[in-house]
Amino acid sequence: MIGKSLLATGLLLFSSASEASMNGRTINGDILDPRIAACGVTIDGDGGVFLRPFIETSHELAGTYRFAISSRSGSNSNTTSQTNRFSDGKLGSSVVGIGRASQASIELEVTEANGAALCRVKTDIDLDEGAIRL
Repeated sequence: MIGKSLLATGLLLFSSASEASMNGRTINGDILDPRIAACGVTIDGDGGVFLRPFIETSHELAGTYRFAISSRSGSNSNTTSQTNRFSDGKLGSSVVGIGRASQASIELEVTEANGAALCRVKTDIDLDEGAIRL
């Protein structure tokens, strides 16, 4: 009976690890202004990876943000970069899909209309079988 219980537990752990989901993962950014409550990039997806920049503010700030992703899988690489304006303290609905890459470099720079830095993310992540290592 103990052997069956251990086998069932092992299968459950294997199943959970191999079906790990990226839904709801967050990379927190460096907050560079006291009016920023949170900022960063959320990661979603099971068949691919979808990255969404976000910012939460205590004021209705306006400015620009630059969002850049470089992804690599084997000898293939891809780079995507967006620069957009934002207002009302919200970045909008920018989404970048990168498919099933093995590694990605993520950069997010959010600045106020006067050029003052509000938030910054600069990190590399490994994507392996649906698991993310920051």
